[in-house]
Amino acid sequence: MLTDPEHMNRWSTARIELREPGVGDRPDGVGALRTVTLPGGRARLREVVERSDFARSFDYRVYDGGPALLDHSGRQEIAPTSAGCTLTWTVQMQLVSRAATSVLAKRVRGQVADSLDLLAGLEPPAPATAPVVERRRPVDTTDSRRAAMQVLAFQRATADRLAAADDPKQWFARVYSYVTDEMIGVCDRGDVDNPDWVLALIPVFDEYYMRNLVAFEAGEACEPMWQRAWSTCERRDERKPHLPVVKGLVSGVAAHIDADLPRAISGLHLAAFADRDLREFRPDYLRLAPVFSAASDRLLDDLPRSHKPWWTGIAARIHPQIRDALIARQGYDVRRHRFTAFRTAIDLTS
Repeated sequence: MLTDPEHMNRWSTARIELREPGVGDRPDGVGALRTVTLPGGRARLREVVERSDFARSFDYRVYDGGPALLDHSGRQEIAPTSAGCTLTWTVQMQLVSRAATSVLAKRVRGQVADSLDLLAGLEPPAPATAPVVERRRPVDTTDSRRAAMQVLAFQRATADRLAAADDPKQWFARVYSYVTDEMIGVCDRGDVDNPDWVLALIPVFDEYYMRNLVAFEAGEACEPMWQRAWSTCERRDERKPHLPVVKGLVSGVAAHIDADLPRAISGLHLAAFADRDLREFRPDYLRLAPVFSAASDRLLDDLPRSHKPWWTGIAARIHPQIRDALIARQGYDVRRHRFTAFRTAIDLTS
């Protein structure tokens, strides 16, 4: 009744649609995707199921609610009582302004209360079949983190080498090392459920990246998207030096996401995680989205004034999520392409 959209729509004041099932092809499995249309039909939230302990607790998070919604997550907990059970439903949210957050929280609180009143009066469906959930033990990430740190050290050395030669490819090489550093930081802070998987991805990404860079520098053939990216990175414009930098970064990010991500994720899965459903890792993958914004901000700090786009001063005063949404409308939409890349990886593994 709480987690299957088919039954949720009997009581929820918001319309719930299942976009993709999660682990075990279940609507309440980890990695399931749902679309929530709020009353009135003007606002839509896209959710991912992050954790599911059947008949005890259920966690979800909005991964796309528009640029103004910075955070929105929910947790449902069920506790048995002598008369039935008690449901505790906690929703946390944050918008770009404190006033807007307060207004929306009050609205959502009322809608949740109305929905639960309807739920309490309904006859339940036939008992659902409980999924078989394997309790996984904590994984030692010492070796995978050491390997990731070695990759990071080499990426930094590569960026330093290019910078010493005044090679304009240095800027993408630098931001790539920042992405790696941010991914390691996410794992160190405990922001993901499967740090072993995230850390294991780093050397796989790096293999594609470095192979194509070495080939390009040697004048040999490299893959089309990387050929275009490195060629773009090498351009110079004396009148507008920031233009080739921005175009090179966008081309490099596109090569990483569109060309490398799907095969890296699917290849790692088949090689090291084939006993698990790839959809189990989708919540962690979506949690990594801010890594690209953080890496971009670090690079902007490094760029000389002449190489910074005119809008960087304004952008620094805007929340990264809003800034990224505005940039996506004018160029490459990182969020949308990353989402498609994981979908492609699922297709490749199946």
